[in-house]
Amino acid sequence: MADKDEVNKMLEDLLESFKEKVKESDKLKERLQDFERQIALHFEDDGHYFFTLSDGEVSKIKEGKTKSADIIITTDSTTLKALISGDMKAMEAYARKKVRVDAPFMDLLKIKDMF
Repeated sequence: MADKDEVNKMLEDLLESFKEKVKESDKLKERLQDFERQIALHFEDDGHYFFTLSDGEVSKIKEGKTKSADIIITTDSTTLKALISGDMKAMEAYARKKVRVDAPFMDLLKIKDMF
């Protein structure tokens, strides 16, 4: 289990990596054009965070709960660490029920490159 500082760092690294993917991929930029969603991350072992994804741009991560999330991702800090390090793929985590995502299917397709 990671502590709050480690989780914050992992989330910042994850979103920074996603920003780079968007910069490098015209296809991804096009897919995220006119797409704005608030994304909540609920960690079973370390709290709640949220951020906004708008036209491929990611806002600063905020700690706490939000009632207006369009996409809710629930996991634990160990799984997040495995996803970021590449030790576990997103589909594997989802199939093993290590990650739960509450979102419309089309939204999932748009954010699939985040992990």
